[in-house]
Amino acid sequence: MNKFTELRATIKTANTSQQHSPNWRTLPCDDDIDQDSKKKISLFSHITKSPTDKEVSFHANWSEEAYQAALDQYDLFMSCSDSFIQPFVQDALHTLDQAYRLYGAYSVIGSFNGGKDAVVILELIRAAHANHFRNLRQTQVDTKSVDIQPTRPRVIYFNNSLEFPEVYNFVQDTVENYDLDMIAFKEGVGFVGGLKMLVEENYLTPIDEDMQPCSVPMPHPMAFVLGTREADPNAGKQGAFAPSSSYMPPFMRVNPIIKWTYGHIWHFLRLYQLPYCSLYDDGYTSLGTVKDTLPCPALKKVHVEGDLPEYWPAYMLKDWQQERAGRIKKKKSDKSKSEDQKTSNREKSKQRDMDAISKCSTIASLPRYVTSPDTKQTCEDNNKAPTDAVDEIRNDDNSDVSSIDTMSNARQRTVGILIVGDEILNGMTPDTNTHAAAVALKEHNVPLSKVVVVSDNQDSIVSEIHNLQKEVDVIITSGGVGPTHDDVTIKSVAAALDCSMEINDEMATLLKTKMNDNEEDELTEAQVKMATLPSLSKLKYLSEVEGDWPVLQCSNIFILPGVPQFFQKKVEHVAKYLSTELERSVAFKVVLSIDEDAIVPILNSVVERNPLVSFGSYPFVDHPEYKTVVTLEGKRNLSELDDSMHDRGNIDMDIHVKVALSDLVHALPDESVLRVENSSNELTFI
Repeated sequence: MNKFTELRATIKTANTSQQHSPNWRTLPCDDDIDQDSKKKISLFSHITKSPTDKEVSFHANWSEEAYQAALDQYDLFMSCSDSFIQPFVQDALHTLDQAYRLYGAYSVIGSFNGGKDAVVILELIRAAHANHFRNLRQTQVDTKSVDIQPTRPRVIYFNNSLEFPEVYNFVQDTVENYDLDMIAFKEGVGFVGGLKMLVEENYLTPIDEDMQPCSVPMPHPMAFVLGTREADPNAGKQGAFAPSSSYMPPFMRVNPIIKWTYGHIWHFLRLYQLPYCSLYDDGYTSLGTVKDTLPCPALKKVHVEGDLPEYWPAYMLKDWQQERAGRIKKKKSDKSKSEDQKTSNREKSKQRDMDAISKCSTIASLPRYVTSPDTKQTCEDNNKAPTDAVDEIRNDDNSDVSSIDTMSNARQRTVGILIVGDEILNGMTPDTNTHAAAVALKEHNVPLSKVVVVSDNQDSIVSEIHNLQKEVDVIITSGGVGPTHDDVTIKSVAAALDCSMEINDEMATLLKTKMNDNEEDELTEAQVKMATLPSLSKLKYLSEVEGDWPVLQCSNIFILPGVPQFFQKKVEHVAKYLSTELERSVAFKVVLSIDEDAIVPILNSVVERNPLVSFGSYPFVDHPEYKTVVTLEGKRNLSELDDSMHDRGNIDMDIHVKVALSDLVHALPDESVLRVENSSNELTFI
């Protein structure tokens, strides 16, 4: 039993052994309340009888056990040393501390519907609520004022007959265990209607025995704490504090976890062993109602025919963008269908363009398209791709994101980076472009195979291009582009492709438009050099920002500038462009609490049993919790496998990686796995 479980048990025992106000109260619709019977008190106020048999309202005090538990939790969160979650937790608590300072404990209200985000919000609210009263008590000691008793944290819930029983029971248990003040709105009360009631009835001061308000009877401004994250459909451009929309009653939205991702949510819950609804362990990743929610299909385990399907728990979802994949979408209107059809037509048009480009060998072409010193071809020959060299590049149509179509004896397209510049080789300038390229390509699942740094010498550049053509399918160059004497990359590419240099009319027009006051002016000498390109050149407009400079592409070579801020922007566009043409690989990171040496025999056995999966093992140094991280991903190159495996064809890489992950997790010692996450999300190695 962990620390929080013990504290919750203590709180529950204390609550059941004493008389106290109810934690859960259900309110009717606003229309059901007699206007004459309305009192100018908060909906959270409790009513009791005075000794003279008159009604008196009061704010329910928080049990001392619950208060101390939440206070300990605040201190624990603020002392977090986990590099992945620390800044997010501390920023969230800072946001809530400010909300309590500005609005006060009576007017900071949380929404608790039992979902994972709401659980995180509740845990943070409890902690901040306790810290707020600790600060007030300290002020009380300093000023020798009256004793201050912490009141319960305030939360609301909207009853729904279609709620999962597991969710409803979890919410009720949590409210009781944490000694919260819950207002549950009767079914039929909408979100806007419920908030309207709260805002209009948010009177802070209890009434006396004569039923008269003890202060100015004006509702106090309210802060409503939500679990909104940037990835949510309704997030818009909200920040940590965002006023309610014009159609809503006036209140301040407080979004402590607006910057959190799906991974942060689960890492936080599991790191602190916090309770959550059991449905998440059954493969649900986003909870709606029983009519519109299914387990996430991306978490489905390998299914044996005849058995009921089983699912991995929610925290093992690798692709966080599939968080809502289990939510059943409502039937689209005719207008929506029309819009979808337009989108589909655009995608088909894009595919036709890509197919045409592929046939002209202007992207991702095979190494043999480019001449070597021994086998030169003319520019005209290069424009026709040899029919025996063309491989179909299959695109993921998202109909089954877990399946990757791998053709027999084919290999995934690879990329090589050619960094040009004497300033890199002599140490005058750090090479930041390699890192930028690696990050961008990794993000878009494009494998980077090799990086070469070469001087500003044409013969050297041509030689390295020929070498790379033997090893990779796509080359991205950096540097050596411009009007000065040492900018020789473009000439070198032309020489490597055995193509002539000529004025590119499209580039010339672009230079006049962007750089000259009058488009009728002649090009300067420097501009003429910039407009002189290999005859195979294509200008690729890969940016969605109107007016951005295009990327220069010659056959399968993308020529980018060497200035880091320009290179980074362009290489991100190229990586995204290539990702629509290259096969995707799946990957996981498994973070362990045990040293690498302890898992060597286990890892060796798992690797041997899973030849279609690539494994990596990396130690953490001097980290208080992390000791080792193991990575798993689909084999990038089928040429690494034996001939018998080539015959399998249509290998479902997702299944192989998930099987290997299951094998590894079950083979590791109990409690040694701290978290499993999508490998595209970076870990900090210390």
